[in-house]
Amino acid sequence: MVMYHSIMDANAEWLFGHLSCPVSTFESHLKALRCANFHTISLQMLYANMTEGKEIPSRSVVLTFDDGYLDNWVFAYPLLKKYGFHATIFVNPDFVNPAGSLHPNLEDVWSGRISSHDLPKSGYLSWHEMRAMESSGNIDIQSHGLTHTWYFSSAKIIDFHHPGDSYPWLAWNAHPERKHLWIAEDQQTLVPWGMPVYQHEKSLATRRYFPDENLDKVLADYVRGHGNETFFQRVDWRQRLEQAATDYRQTNGDRGRFESDADYQARLHHELAGSKQMIERQLDKRVDFLCWPGGGYNDTSIVISKEVGYLASTLSSRHQGIKKNRFGEDPSRWSRISTPMLQLSETKVEYKGGFFLICLLNSTRGSYLHTAICKAFKIPFKLSQWSSRRC
Repeated sequence: MVMYHSIMDANAEWLFGHLSCPVSTFESHLKALRCANFHTISLQMLYANMTEGKEIPSRSVVLTFDDGYLDNWVFAYPLLKKYGFHATIFVNPDFVNPAGSLHPNLEDVWSGRISSHDLPKSGYLSWHEMRAMESSGNIDIQSHGLTHTWYFSSAKIIDFHHPGDSYPWLAWNAHPERKHLWIAEDQQTLVPWGMPVYQHEKSLATRRYFPDENLDKVLADYVRGHGNETFFQRVDWRQRLEQAATDYRQTNGDRGRFESDADYQARLHHELAGSKQMIERQLDKRVDFLCWPGGGYNDTSIVISKEVGYLASTLSSRHQGIKKNRFGEDPSRWSRISTPMLQLSETKVEYKGGFFLICLLNSTRGSYLHTAICKAFKIPFKLSQWSSRRC
């Protein structure tokens, strides 16, 4: 099972641009799969094979896309159709574009109706686009949870909201109605500068901490009273805010709170059942499979995912290498590999072409030669912790 996210040429302005596999590289993956006689199968076929031993082609692979980016419709879907392949897209209903029309895609370019320069390159899928892809038989839509966000998990302050920070989910949580627009618009000012950023975890993996709203207001007012955005030009801005937070807590203590066990379980139930039910209602289909957003889950969320009707879900990176996704293994948990890439820095990667994808796949099938090639070129042959952490 191979994990993709976005299929788009580099977008240096996008915080998560490292998730974008270039279009030409993705097409080289599809060409290589066809030349190597690989067959794409659906999650339903994989599940039936693992539970009942139903036959699948000997060189089978599942292609998956996380998050439901618009470029899955614009670039990935036409290319999958071109090469006769199937894929699954895991979507979060909170991010679905409410637009009522179809965006143009590569098929419009191939037919001469528009230029490639006129293709949209950022955003999220609409229900209309998902219905069109589902009806083709090339795409299966499944669940990626409802919110795909992060929540505060303790009273420990680790940062403060400041220009250029990497916490877009602060705005998502404050203004969920604008989540589908965050790639295209600057949403940093939707949250007051100076708001504390507490220790946090992925929403389905932690009990939520609700901070002291008075402390949040004190720090935001402090920044506003000292120049607002220009306050962060001071070399000591962080120390000033840390001291202001310490002073407040010495006088007032910590008035934040954690959600109760009952509230936590109710939230998980809402996230997992809500996503499943919304996709089923919008696309008139059954949703049986779940990809954990950012690989974030725990024992409680796994139990609830089964209670609400998911048959199987993906494993996180810390469990990679344990499973081969084959008959006789636990069919409720699936292992994936990331697309072949080299990590160049904390936020930059280089995606590798079809030859390396075939090496990765053959490595998972037990080929020592292809494993050696991956190691020689420093291509991770397990889902990297970096990939899981950054999406």
